[in-house]
Amino acid sequence: MSDSNIIVSLKNVTRSFKSGDNRLEALKNISLEIYEKEFVVILGESGCGKTTILNIIGGMDHMSDGSLFIDGKDYSNPTNQELTAYRRNFIGFVFQDYHLMPNLTARENVDFIAELLPDSMDSDEALKLVGLTDRADNYPSQLSGGQQQRVSIARAIAKKPRLILADEPTAALDFSTSIEILSVFENIVRSQGTTVVMVTHNNEIAKMANRIIKIKDGQIDRIITNENIAKATDLSW
Repeated sequence: MSDSNIIVSLKNVTRSFKSGDNRLEALKNISLEIYEKEFVVILGESGCGKTTILNIIGGMDHMSDGSLFIDGKDYSNPTNQELTAYRRNFIGFVFQDYHLMPNLTARENVDFIAELLPDSMDSDEALKLVGLTDRADNYPSQLSGGQQQRVSIARAIAKKPRLILADEPTAALDFSTSIEILSVFENIVRSQGTTVVMVTHNNEIAKMANRIIKIKDGQIDRIITNENIAKATDLSW
């Protein structure tokens, strides 16, 4: 992939926290590039720093040192206004917890976010992409965990983001439901051309990725280019 395809660039990024008289380093000199239209998995054990990387890319945490470029623009020290616009217009978020509003239907949950943007996807179209057309009028309490997660994905893609950040999106789901959710992500990358960066501790999920970023003790252990990308339905654990 050429430099023109770079959508996210982290250079020498460090994230440290004060703990008593000491400083703890969650990230140590991370340099990483994410390319347009690729599916990247950030893989590692709990506490290794993978979610911190995601939060820095997503503008939900700040670096102690280093630089962050998004689509060629320097976001190392953004203003609050720049951060708000970036999170609203550029990124879709999918978390382990679904963060749906219980008093809104599936369609209304998607509309709530989509209405913030002038060129958003129609909520029914977004729900169709995640296979929930027939549950559009259901409230979260009437949906299974997997269906709620699909609503949260629909909410993310309705923004037409350049980048989707997913933090352990299948961790609370059983195997068969996880495969359904991973198939949705697979389709988003293929049909929408959206870049997806997913954090997981599950080695099997990494088989779906174009590239696997292995994190260990706050550092990049290695980056693996996947020559034989698996389909979600081929996975097992």
